[in-house]
Amino acid sequence: MPKCTIDGKEVEFKAGENLVTVAKRVGAEIPVFCYHPGLSVVAQCRMCYVEVEKMPKLQTACSTLAAEGMVVKTQSEAVKKGRAGTMEFLLLNHPLDCPICDKAGECDLQDNSFGHGSEFMRHSEERRTYVDVDMGPVIQKNMNRCIHCTRCIRFGEEVAGIHEMVAIKRGNNIDITTIDGKQLKTEYAGNYSDICPTGSLTLKDFRFKKRAWMLKKTATICEGCSKGCNMEVQQEGNVVYRCVPRENLEINKYWMCDEGRFNYHYVQDPSRIVSPMKRSGDSWLVSPWEELLVNFRTDSAGTGVMLLIGTDLTLEEMKAIQETAKALSPRAAILSFGTPGVESTTQDGPRDQILKMKSKTSNLKGAEMLGIQPLLGAAKSDVVLVFRGGRAELPRIEAKKAYGVGVFLEKERNHFHAILPGLSFLEKEGTVVNHQGKEQSLKRALLPRGKSKAIGEILMLALHQRNGEVTA
Repeated sequence: MPKCTIDGKEVEFKAGENLVTVAKRVGAEIPVFCYHPGLSVVAQCRMCYVEVEKMPKLQTACSTLAAEGMVVKTQSEAVKKGRAGTMEFLLLNHPLDCPICDKAGECDLQDNSFGHGSEFMRHSEERRTYVDVDMGPVIQKNMNRCIHCTRCIRFGEEVAGIHEMVAIKRGNNIDITTIDGKQLKTEYAGNYSDICPTGSLTLKDFRFKKRAWMLKKTATICEGCSKGCNMEVQQEGNVVYRCVPRENLEINKYWMCDEGRFNYHYVQDPSRIVSPMKRSGDSWLVSPWEELLVNFRTDSAGTGVMLLIGTDLTLEEMKAIQETAKALSPRAAILSFGTPGVESTTQDGPRDQILKMKSKTSNLKGAEMLGIQPLLGAAKSDVVLVFRGGRAELPRIEAKKAYGVGVFLEKERNHFHAILPGLSFLEKEGTVVNHQGKEQSLKRALLPRGKSKAIGEILMLALHQRNGEVTA
């Protein structure tokens, strides 16, 4: 492989790699604003200056490809002076409102100002100002903080496939906005906030709710569809404040759809059932776990039992249900459910040209691997036991008795005679298999809500219940 030298260290590179990428291999972090590995290169922020031997001027590392024998300096005096000048220029109109900005603590402008800027400001003129703009249900724009990196414009055109963000006017009066001031239409609008290097484009869902440095972060998998996008859950005090994409070039690259990003809301919905409940006439009563477990075991041990397994459950949960069914009701029918019209992986496929899949559950492939056949039509049986993680869409249930085991909202309880609350995808660990057949791991980010229990624990307790007491 060809080699070049960066800051005195020899490093190998592949043809076509730029200096920003290659420099990371020797521990040289070159500051950037407009450059993003998932977008085209425009080299307009001028923050990534480097000095290249035999070239008379400073070069932008993002647009300079590594070459055999190239000698690069990323920390020379000329480079430092160039970056400091760029930072001074970018801060001429910046409002410096870090104390109230959602981006504070994870802002590229803050980091690069501290690392490469000057402590003195020569500018004394009045800064330009703009009025905040509502760009739809997802994004709020504060143009005062914009540094004209055009990442948002390029994301819309190159990734989201929709030309909706533009730059109008010129020079000091430039304005990044939507065409004709219309609201954003893309279903991937949350990514505009992710890639914005300042607090110019902020998520309405997260706006003014929590400081970034207070959030505890857990790397997990989105359960929104069979794509299995990698994401990070950010919570504090057992409350999720936002979910953001994690880089995985094989699956979701750097992106995430809005449906998956905001899917977490049902987990902490006030109407989520988090205590065992049973129907009493037209009303619902909270019941002790022991009482419902005895009823659950008794009813599931009879004849005419059907077990429905949601394709939003983990492989471990599905396997536990299969094994328990052999002990509870050996003749019970075991079927899967999830997305109407997508009962098998042969019916699954892309729902758009970016990330979304037709199956709106994360483990349809896993259910097939375990040999679970899909439910076709309504669930008709004397007793129906429905196991669900929260995302699978409930089928029509026609039964004398029906139990719901898992995550349900109050509006869904009329399908059942009793509900045994389980854990959501943010409250458990396990394995899911995406449409490509790639196994990935869910990681627990939250403690269980209320009296909810893991499905495996519920099944274990049910197996060993005798008259309300747990037996060995």
